[in-house]
Amino acid sequence: MKRDPRLRGSSAEHHHALVLARALEAGAPVHDLRARFERELEPHLAIEEEVLLPALRAAGEHALVERTLREHAALRRLSDEPGRAVSLGALLREHVRFEERELFVACEALLDEPALAALAALAALAALA
Repeated sequence: MKRDPRLRGSSAEHHHALVLARALEAGAPVHDLRARFERELEPHLAIEEEVLLPALRAAGEHALVERTLREHAALRRLSDEPGRAVSLGALLREHVRFEERELFVACEALLDEPALAALAALAALAALA
């Protein structure tokens, strides 16, 4: 799928999230899951919540925003429960697919240059951290 260049960094992060999701669903041991979530996934979620979701809400995409926020909250809850790693993996896989197939498509269609540029800049900074 051809992706807007300003969304490619976030889209690449989705690939890494899918690798983690597959490992969790397969029952592979993931040491210190909460720390890994904080390091690898939380920055991505925070950038979406700070940049993309407010811009989408302003564009009238309330249902997409609410679904994304609900799923982010569920991912955070599950990451705090080591015994729910398989559930976390399944939700993470589905969430990434939703973002790639629906959320990012809406972003490409509706968001203006400043919003997409802000996302790209924040994603680049997060990648350096």
